[in-house]
Amino acid sequence: MEYKQGGFFKRVAKALIDTEKLTTPIVVKEAIEVIQLIEQYKNALNKTTDPVEMERINEQIKLLELGLKGEKSVLFELQNAFLPLHILHDVRIVHNDFKAQIDFVVLTRKFILLIEVKNYYGNILVNEKDEFVRQVYKGNKLVFQEGFYSPVRQVERQAEVFEAYMKEMGAVTRTPIKHAVVFTNNRTVINTKKASKQVKEKIMRVDSLVKFIKQELEKDSPVHFMDNRMQEMSDYIKASHVGLIIDEIDVVEQKLLQETLNEQPANDSPPEMNQANAPQLEDALKKFRMQIATKQNVKAYHIFTNKTLDELLLKQPCTINDLKNIQGFGDVKTNAFGEELVELIMKHKKK
Repeated sequence: MEYKQGGFFKRVAKALIDTEKLTTPIVVKEAIEVIQLIEQYKNALNKTTDPVEMERINEQIKLLELGLKGEKSVLFELQNAFLPLHILHDVRIVHNDFKAQIDFVVLTRKFILLIEVKNYYGNILVNEKDEFVRQVYKGNKLVFQEGFYSPVRQVERQAEVFEAYMKEMGAVTRTPIKHAVVFTNNRTVINTKKASKQVKEKIMRVDSLVKFIKQELEKDSPVHFMDNRMQEMSDYIKASHVGLIIDEIDVVEQKLLQETLNEQPANDSPPEMNQANAPQLEDALKKFRMQIATKQNVKAYHIFTNKTLDELLLKQPCTINDLKNIQGFGDVKTNAFGEELVELIMKHKKK
């Protein structure tokens, strides 16, 4: 899809009236398709009594939720970066028969960052050849290890496809396209002592991501995007996204996630995955948010953001005081609709 910039004078005119008011991150695209796919699997689970099929579907749900859990932790860090960012979650680009599935595309004023997210259990060793090895220990004993395809090379390939597409379509010319790999499992130890400098710089834990972005922003860049230009580019990337094709899901990635499920401790599951009422409560909270937003004639995120929604699902406050401990709920909101919200949560807790 060709990027339409307009004529020279039109571009100059637009640049002259552009502003630089954005100071906080905004989410331009969410991972809707993966969430919808999980719901499809759950619906299929309710329609079958075949134990083999039920086990297969349950495994698919767990794998998708595990991958999504890691990505949600990255999204949380990005949304709380206090930087002018445009965030696109789960982007697929097709260009000249090449395909790139990108966990996150992040637009900054100076560059575009592609992020590959890994939520593997087990220690990650990168040797002197920049080969990746996953190791699992029981106590001090190494009980399992295997090499896997370099996630740095994986995101490099994605960046190559993405950059080729953006340049050929005329969306960018000089814009730096950077990339990084983020490991999100808090039990994972990453050993890159013997890795090359180029690989070391691209690998990080989730709590180092914002620091990495800030450091990159301090470097010189041939571009500096204003607000409207950032919006045009992020809208274009969103419009270039192609739908999820189930048959093309990465089988190697699925294998590593499956092993992560099998090997991680039973109590390593996120609290929300242990709450049977979470899917129903999430739907109810979204409907409640929309009802209040409609009454007040504002956008839904003005009532509470998706980040706050996740915290409500995790903590499920039972009192007004509990609700005030949720980020985004002060006296104004709790006085306006706090009692209704607590009552709604309590109703679902009793189910």
